Amino acid sequence: MSDKRSDVEELDIRVVPYDPIWPDLYTGEARLIREAVADLVVSIEHFGSTSVRGLDAKPIVDILVGAPSDVRLTEAHIEALEKLSYTFLGEDGRRPGRFFFRKRGLNHYNLSVVPYDGALWRDNLILRDFLRVHADEVSRYAAIKIAAAQASPNSLLGYQDYKRTFVEEMKERARAWSRGLHEH
Repeated sequence: MSDKRSDVEELDIRVVPYDPIWPDLYTGEARLIREAVADLVVSIEHFGSTSVRGLDAKPIVDILVGAPSDVRLTEAHIEALEKLSYTFLGEDGRRPGRFFFRKRGLNHYNLSVVPYDGALWRDNLILRDFLRVHADEVSRYAAIKIAAAQASPNSLLGYQDYKRTFVEEMKERARAWSRGLHEH
């Protein structure tokens, strides 16, 4: 993603109250993605902050595609997604194995393609599911997100860096919860 970093940096970082339309936006977009790149999709999930009812979030619906480990992202996949107005931003340098696309328009979407049932797939869904059942974590995370947006209103990387320690600690709590230890 390093070659496209300046594109990502242009975003206006704002965190807004949860919008109940986000799950519906995901459902419609997921259907289009599945039709466009059916051979790439083992499973598709709504993840990230817009997938957690009540969580303040950047108004960007995050979509996670779990791809077969033996399938490679091809030019045909990229072109099919470009026809849906997605821009391919390459492999995420911070998370190898994650291919990133974004779509900006009336509604905004981020699309991540990762190996199905790999670490990136599992971690993202564990964190989502953990937040869905831990209202106290949702409140704490919302406060961090708002502070991060205020601290770095014009830098996605600054926003992410501000949240990083909290998110990593929350991922550990989510993993422990997922293992049945219910630590938090």
